[in-house]
Amino acid sequence: MIVYKATNNDMTCTMGHGIFQYQLGVPATAEKSKCGDTGLHACEYVLDCARYYGLGRDHRYFKAKAEGDIAEDGSNTRIACTRLTLLKELTNRDIAKEAMLYMIHHPRRDNWEASNLMVQVKENTAEIRIPDGIAIARGIHPKVSGCDGAHLGLIREEKGKITAAKIFDVDGVYILPGVWYTLEDLAEAERRQQS
Repeated sequence: MIVYKATNNDMTCTMGHGIFQYQLGVPATAEKSKCGDTGLHACEYVLDCARYYGLGRDHRYFKAKAEGDIAEDGSNTRIACTRLTLLKELTNRDIAKEAMLYMIHHPRRDNWEASNLMVQVKENTAEIRIPDGIAIARGIHPKVSGCDGAHLGLIREEKGKITAAKIFDVDGVYILPGVWYTLEDLAEAERRQQS
C-alpha cells in the first residue's frame, strides 16, 4: 500500500514512549500495529500528515510503502503497519500533486479540505500567501491565487465526478502573484507562454 510519512528534519518520529530513526530506502519494522498505539504510522492522504507534522522547514515528507499487518482506526486516513519503507522525499510541489491525485482517485471521500500556515485546500476558492505554500481549489468553478513561488491546483468537480485538474506554479512571468486563476484563465496563460 502506498502511503505518506512525515518526520522531523532529522528523519525521526515519536514511537510509543521513544524516538524512531527512519532511513530512506531502508525498511523499518515493528512487532505489531494498532493506530495511535503501536506500529509505524503513515497516512493514505498526504495532507493528513500535516495534522501530526506541519508542512514547513522543520519537517520532511516522504512517499512510502506500508506492508505487513496494516491497521486503520477511522481517524482521517491514518494507518499503522509493521513494515514501512520510505521511498522518496517529497517537495512541496510533489505534495500538492499527490494531494490532487488522491482527490482525483477518491472523489467521493470526505475530509479532503486542509488549512494551515502553508496549505489551503478548500471548496471553490483557495489562496496562499507564503512562498512554497500550497493552495488547491476544488468545485464546479474553482479559482485559486498565490504569491510568487506558490504551488497552485485547480480541480473541477461536477456531480461527484472530477472532470478536469491542473497543477501549476506562480512564476511571476506567465502566472502572476495575487491574481485569481480559473481553469479557463490558466489555459489562456499557457497559450501566451507557447506563443
